[in-house]
Amino acid sequence: MEGGAWCARDISLRAQKKFLSRVGGAASARSLVLDEHAAKLLDQFLTVLRQRIEKREAEKLVKHVIKAAVKLGVLRRHGQLSPADDRALDAFRSKFHTVLMAIVSFSEVEFSYDRGFLQDALRDSHQSLKSVVERHLSDKSVSRLAGIFALASREDLLDSLFAGQIDEGVLKLTRMLRKELDKGWL
Repeated sequence: MEGGAWCARDISLRAQKKFLSRVGGAASARSLVLDEHAAKLLDQFLTVLRQRIEKREAEKLVKHVIKAAVKLGVLRRHGQLSPADDRALDAFRSKFHTVLMAIVSFSEVEFSYDRGFLQDALRDSHQSLKSVVERHLSDKSVSRLAGIFALASREDLLDSLFAGQIDEGVLKLTRMLRKELDKGWL
């Protein structure tokens, strides 16, 4: 709240963020805040993750991704982001687009997997997004974001996805990503 004064807009924003933090992982809530394409991508991502890490850990990761995206969307919709925040989010989008293109490339081009490149690109993406999240969300959200990128950058996870023979679940996910990238939606 600005200057300690009571403000309906600030209370509304806090209430929305609190509500979304409570229901962000529920399937019914996902349908309210995610479009069909994003929900299908995240569901396939969850399927792929469950095959490689503990089910609970995979579900928590996807839940945290949804919460972060929704909270940032609420901030943007309520005009809470500064021009510097918008630039940082644009930098994140660009860097994360590079991550997605690399992932698609790794599945389409044999022997192109480069773990170091992907880890660096994920680290750069995280830094761009972290600068915005630190200014507007709780320390818990910042910690969740760090957890998302730490897990996504794990050597064993990345190698299980792209080193050697790529399984059908990963191929399905990368085909979905390719389709969304080609449409300009990601």
